Amino acid sequence: MSQAYNPPRRAPRKKLKMPLFGNMGSGNSNQGEKIDWGGKNFTKLVFIVGILGLLAQMFLPNLWAEKMYDTQSELLDLDLDGSIRKKYTDATNPNDVHYILVVKQKDGTRRKLDLHIADPVFFDQVAVPQRLKKASSSLDVLVTRFSKPDTTLTIKFKP
Repeated sequence: MSQAYNPPRRAPRKKLKMPLFGNMGSGNSNQGEKIDWGGKNFTKLVFIVGILGLLAQMFLPNLWAEKMYDTQSELLDLDLDGSIRKKYTDATNPNDVHYILVVKQKDGTRRKLDLHIADPVFFDQVAVPQRLKKASSSLDVLVTRFSKPDTTLTIKFKP
């Protein structure tokens, strides 16, 4: 019997290398300059980055949140001189509806008013493009309207 043809054996392919995971089992190849991206301490690095991510997720939303003016004393002490930018309600709990106004002051700061303990009549009578002026020891708000004359509205609180 004659033997079957065996093609000549070629050299094995070069193994893939990934930057963070080393040679991935490619053996010892001393080609070029080696860059160590963490080596033995890679798991420690991943653990530290994970812990920093969790801490940032816990603390940054509280640091970036805007101050919400919602109590009667805060609204009484508040000084407003700006225009309404947003007006919306938060009715996730139907028993406790939050009426929220976002007012942009003339100096560029934003004030977020939550009128959930106030009578909603004031919230119903103001709209987004209007300007508000309020002194700091009064609940009377001067509302500048475009189609009607300026009106003074009073924020009343529920008993």
